[in-house]
Amino acid sequence: MVIDKLYYLDNNYLNTEVFMHTKIPPPIVTLIAILLAYLSREYIFILYLHPFLKSTLSLLSLAIGFIIIFLANKEFKKYETTVNPLKPEMSTTLVIEGVFKYTRNPMYLGLAFILLSACFYFNSFFGIIIYFPLFICYLTIFQILPEEDALKKLYNEEYTKYCSNVRRWI
Repeated sequence: MVIDKLYYLDNNYLNTEVFMHTKIPPPIVTLIAILLAYLSREYIFILYLHPFLKSTLSLLSLAIGFIIIFLANKEFKKYETTVNPLKPEMSTTLVIEGVFKYTRNPMYLGLAFILLSACFYFNSFFGIIIYFPLFICYLTIFQILPEEDALKKLYNEEYTKYCSNVRRWI
């Protein structure tokens, strides 16, 4: 086994090809996190936002999220490559233009903004301090890292150079 393809977790080495496959589509993970934020909105009721501020923050986060996703999708279509997050090995082109100049994962960044929007809308302090960071960690471990492995295999030095110039999230 090659050491750089392994991740250390709970005193065990786990092969990313066995353990960290992308099984749940990120939009579904986002919907689950939104549902959890909604259900936990009254656990810790210390986040009270004025209705105008709540609406503004919620709509602004939602708009940012959808715009980022739209721009990323537009770049994928421009280069006629896959948008399917469950099959990164089907990629035909390494997209590094447009919104991809600023983040390697604009679709997931957009989903994070959508989750943040829901947390503001539901006044879910628990959602902001617990579910939002868990969402970021989950996507990074179970979606982004396996995608990065697949893209490294496909694009080798080109992808490594891209990773050194552009951050994973923002």
